[in-house]
Amino acid sequence: MSSRNALVRRTSGSRGNGETITSPPSGHEPGWWPLSPERSRTLLLVAARPTISALTVTVLIVLAVMLTAGTALTSAPGAVAATWLAAHQIPLTVGGTTLGLLPLVPTALLVWFAARECARAVPEHPTPVELTWLTGAVLAGPLLMTAVCLAVTGDAAGVTALEPPGVFSAFSWVFILYLGAAAGGICSRAWSALCALVPVRIPEWAVLGARAARRTVLRLLGCAALAATVSFFVHLSRVGDTYRQAHDVIDVLGMTLLSLLYLPNVVIAAAGLLSGAPVQFGAGSIGLFGVSAGEVPAVPALIPVPMGPAAAWWPVLLLVPLAVGVLGGIELGRTSDDRPGAPWATLTCAGLSTLTFLSLAILGSGQLGAGGWTGIDLPVLVVLLVTWLGFGGFVGMVFARRFLARTAPAEEYDDYDYDDYDEDDFFDDHDHDHDDHDDHDDAVDEDEDDYYDDDPDHHDHSGDADHDYHDPAVELDAELVEDLDDDVEVSIAAPGSTAAPAEDIVDVEVVEPDLPEGDRGTGR
Repeated sequence: MSSRNALVRRTSGSRGNGETITSPPSGHEPGWWPLSPERSRTLLLVAARPTISALTVTVLIVLAVMLTAGTALTSAPGAVAATWLAAHQIPLTVGGTTLGLLPLVPTALLVWFAARECARAVPEHPTPVELTWLTGAVLAGPLLMTAVCLAVTGDAAGVTALEPPGVFSAFSWVFILYLGAAAGGICSRAWSALCALVPVRIPEWAVLGARAARRTVLRLLGCAALAATVSFFVHLSRVGDTYRQAHDVIDVLGMTLLSLLYLPNVVIAAAGLLSGAPVQFGAGSIGLFGVSAGEVPAVPALIPVPMGPAAAWWPVLLLVPLAVGVLGGIELGRTSDDRPGAPWATLTCAGLSTLTFLSLAILGSGQLGAGGWTGIDLPVLVVLLVTWLGFGGFVGMVFARRFLARTAPAEEYDDYDYDDYDEDDFFDDHDHDHDDHDDHDDAVDEDEDDYYDDDPDHHDHSGDADHDYHDPAVELDAELVEDLDDDVEVSIAAPGSTAAPAEDIVDVEVVEPDLPEGDRGTGR
């Protein structure tokens, strides 16, 4: 029987029954210059939705407060503008008194909402142009609303005691906050793409140090929240004196709500105290090594603040940041493959953690009216945190290398929102294609077994190590089927052929020339 060379080309875009498999997109998407209608709509939502939502909530809160207090609604525009500015940590001056220590809960919610909207709009394969457009959209809405609020406060200054804040200060705070929101949203979805845009290679110890810094900050904040809660219950007897200034239920609810909004400020101050840095209240200060006289505002949020002389056991609390640093060093020592770079990862963790707490301390500090500046002593905070976290991290790293077994580093994946990108169809088709291939192989193996069962002269050489037996190989998924011997004829139905069955079927006909004519087997 004459031999035949079969040239078979099977691609992921075609099947034997004529169906087409869609491949996932590859490469970068088209740039956003010029903007398409769909991209323009996405950017408009990113710019408008957080701003409009925040403004709506602000208006409702201001109207509810004014109607409850019986205040005339003529001052509502100025109150809405002042509330918007205060929510973005912009200091306000009312009647000659400056209020710079503002609650962090509204600020955190606004930044989180903007970062969430930004993360949803990040494309799968972003380019620098796309990221620039997206960052500009995140900044555009809040900056525009801030300009409107500054104009409103300027107009209301003639009828109210509210003084308009500085323009540079107002725009600087809004720009910094929403730039951080844009960075957080983009990094949560396109961290790999951002690393690819960096012209230099980021070392592994820097990435490990950054991940450890995030865990270190969360642990120290958790310890500070626990310490503040314990102190609150210890000083629970002050609750009555704190609410004594309230005249009715409305005042009690207002003081309680205000204290809840200031809870992040209290936790940050507690973290500073645990590190050893004193917290200043105007002329006075409170620290682990001493308490100086000062006036503390009588609000429920400050009930956990310790009063009186410092106890002898307070310095023991310095073990908390030291233990947090040791735990971070142990994790780095157990997961780092780069032994020379592990100390640098420890220093990176300590440095980034300190920088994060410094930013939080700046946000949680400010001028508190006639009471003066209130907040953590920033220079002392930086020195002590670098010391405790750096030294503790190095000790933990050495301990892990000497006494603990190494573990594989845990992969940290970002939370993606896959609502806009679905690959189920592609992978279902791909799996179906593999199932067809497996069924075909089973059919060929079964036919070959039937042939060998009918052949009385066939001997099984599978147990003979000295005998080399090679089956005629037929490559099904390769680009080219090699030349076959005259004894084997392969007939493959062309993909998409209407003459072929619904599934890919390979007809294999094996003929042994030395067999009798009646014993010739055909496997299909």
